[in-house]
Amino acid sequence: MTSLMQLLMDFTCNERVPRYLDHEAYELSKSLEAKHLAALKEGLSGERMASLERCQEAWEDSRSLELEAMFLAAFSIARELR
Repeated sequence: MTSLMQLLMDFTCNERVPRYLDHEAYELSKSLEAKHLAALKEGLSGERMASLERCQEAWEDSRSLELEAMFLAAFSIARELR
């Protein structure tokens, strides 16, 4: 992704996405996620905790790549429509 596209994506994620986000549903989802993650971590040994943290990092990386791809796809469609 070029630096211009990265700038546009950052702007979109920080300034535009919050306008379209269902904040109530999002907060409920994040609350449930935190609750379930805490319950999962409760009984884990150090090795398993490290494995879970690596899994979370990999998930976050995948999610970031998905968001970037969605942004690029939407940008491409917008250019085609003009």
